[in-house]
Amino acid sequence: MKAAVAHLSPAPFTQQVARALEEERALDAFFCTLVDQPNTRWQAFTTGLATHAGIDLRRDLRRRAVTEVPAERVRSYPRREVLRMLQIRLYNDPVLGDRVFHWARDGFEDWVARQLEGLDLIYGYEYGSLRIFRRANELGIRTVYDLPSPEHDFVEEFLAPEFARFPELLTPYKSFTSSRQVERTDRRRQEWELADLVIANSSFTAESWRSAGWAKRPVAVVPYGAPPPLPQVVNPPSEGPLRLLWAGTFSIRKGAHLLLEALQALALPPETLVVEVYGAQGLPQALLDDAPLCLRFCGSVPRPELLEHMARAHALLFPTLCDGFGLVVNEALSRGLPVITTSRAGAADLIRPGVNGHLIEPCSSEAIAIAIESSLASREALVAMRSAALASAAAWQWSDYRIAIREALAGSAAGPFSV
Repeated sequence: MKAAVAHLSPAPFTQQVARALEEERALDAFFCTLVDQPNTRWQAFTTGLATHAGIDLRRDLRRRAVTEVPAERVRSYPRREVLRMLQIRLYNDPVLGDRVFHWARDGFEDWVARQLEGLDLIYGYEYGSLRIFRRANELGIRTVYDLPSPEHDFVEEFLAPEFARFPELLTPYKSFTSSRQVERTDRRRQEWELADLVIANSSFTAESWRSAGWAKRPVAVVPYGAPPPLPQVVNPPSEGPLRLLWAGTFSIRKGAHLLLEALQALALPPETLVVEVYGAQGLPQALLDDAPLCLRFCGSVPRPELLEHMARAHALLFPTLCDGFGLVVNEALSRGLPVITTSRAGAADLIRPGVNGHLIEPCSSEAIAIAIESSLASREALVAMRSAALASAAAWQWSDYRIAIREALAGSAAGPFSV
């Protein structure tokens, strides 16, 4: 079998699928837009040009390193993605950013579609596969559709009450995307109908799509794996403030506005509590003008650096309103970091309350505040959870994920992974 994987970015889960195929000597190509290639002339030129414009593009590129498959399998289409990244840095206009994203995605899909001949299987991802799958169907190539996120209208049902409670979240960008939601949902539906097999990262994700009443398709559920866990527990400093870590976009869907409300109600000084946010800022600036001093925005960092920060924190705070999985949960557990999350994360299945973390009520700033107060009152309990967190990560590794992916592609998905 000759197979290829196509995704806009070399995210950990996309690289693991490519590696699963490479381990079977089936991977022909790993298609991406932009990957870190520090020894190439084009990257040296581009990063140099960005530096003159005051932009540290090298740091962004390190987050796009391909480490799981041989370099000769990687095929990149960087031009439009570079322009998209520069647009984000130069113009604070999310509507323009949305238009540029779709322009870059369409160019990528057309580029991949021109290179499908000779393949037996193409593995694509939600909202990035339509033109690829159309061409694959013309050529008789098997199509696999990966769902990293719940069905969009399903997500919007959870978010609608939050927009009603917090009207300042109804930004021009939100209005813009809402006006285009029907056509974007239809695009996802077309991708779904062109797929021979669907793979979801959790039963939460799978059921959100299946309950939407779409055409029946074979669906396999394969949860994401964890990075190799630390060989032993690393305890955070016993003195100083409680350090909670946030990883991912600071947005309404992740519950960021509720965290702000909880911290404002608690009014704790940074000598007592520090919440470090690693990821892009996705809330309206008006909500952040009076952000508590204990909240520190650290920006997006390369994954190895994020894992180092996780190892030194007391807990991961992930109060998501709706998340297909939440890979940061696995990553936190692999560093021995207890996790505070909600039942609306697919990765919540990994959390044993009081053992390796806590589950809190979704959509509740009060629940977040109670969890923080409880953590402050029992820091020793969080430290005691670190061994169980490492054990949870060791129980389901990326190597297990790759085996399950190969079984699903071979039509032998069984047990807890079939729905």
